[in-house]
Amino acid sequence: MTSSFTELNILRNNVPIYLSIVVPLYNEEESVERLVAKIVTTGNDFDFAYELILVDDGSTDNTWPLIEKLKESTPQLRGIKFRGNYGQTSAMVAGFDHARGEVIITIDGDLQNDPADIPKLLAKMHEGYDIVSGWRKYRKDHFSRVLPSKIANWIISATTGIKLHDYGCSLKAYRADCIKAINAYGEMHRFFPALASMTGARVTEIPVHHYARQFGVSKYGFDRIFKVFSDIFSINLIIHFSSRPLKGFVMAAIPFLVLALFFTSLSALATYLEWTPGKGLFFLFAAALNGMAVVHLFVLGILGELVIGTSDLTHTQMPEITKENISVNS
Repeated sequence: MTSSFTELNILRNNVPIYLSIVVPLYNEEESVERLVAKIVTTGNDFDFAYELILVDDGSTDNTWPLIEKLKESTPQLRGIKFRGNYGQTSAMVAGFDHARGEVIITIDGDLQNDPADIPKLLAKMHEGYDIVSGWRKYRKDHFSRVLPSKIANWIISATTGIKLHDYGCSLKAYRADCIKAINAYGEMHRFFPALASMTGARVTEIPVHHYARQFGVSKYGFDRIFKVFSDIFSINLIIHFSSRPLKGFVMAAIPFLVLALFFTSLSALATYLEWTPGKGLFFLFAAALNGMAVVHLFVLGILGELVIGTSDLTHTQMPEITKENISVNS
């Protein structure tokens, strides 16, 4: 079988779809037709059935009309439209939810990733990996984006234990059962490999091509950088303390305990040496505040342990995007 099979023939002959390609799009009217053409060209060499899922994340330009037009000539294409802008992570998760393939590829819609690299990702996955991440080894972005990215990649690798050069590369291959088990929020899509590793997924990376943006405007700004670094903190907590929150809260309480003991000692010393009136009371008050912080953190840790007993905190959570907020063109 080849990709020349129409979607109707695939369904009629009960031929399973092996690969789902998910593309999040936001105001990419100048890129979407070229991207689909490149993906179809690559897909013509596949010896298996595949589908292409374009997720319009609330675009305000002609991205969605172009998707509907492309659907007429591209039977593998399926479109999902958000009525509002939910972000790249939500767009990817919606694509995962509608994907029917055993393997899912994600790729950016701005033509900076190369669909011709997809076969390389699949070949690497056949070596026994669950996730294969692209590495933009020779990245064609401005220094103001590359430097924060390198810092973030170093921090993520150090805190999660999953060593990747390029967490931010959208070109990745996932086993469907592996990625569909993950829910996410914020900018968590870049952390999918680290989250999946918590369940035993095998993760690797390979160099992929990267090109300068040809059309449109980059969606990345300093606010995005702040979100990424805040999510790094969240991921660190999830990976290291989601199963034992008491341990995390106790570690957080240690500095406050040290301060409480320090100020208690100063208060006793001030009383013994008869320092200026009021100093001993001030130190005692500071010790009490830090002591209260220790107690509160310990109680939160206990509550966290109780929650663990009744729920699964292995996965992060995101607000559900209801069917009413999505238009599916299939």
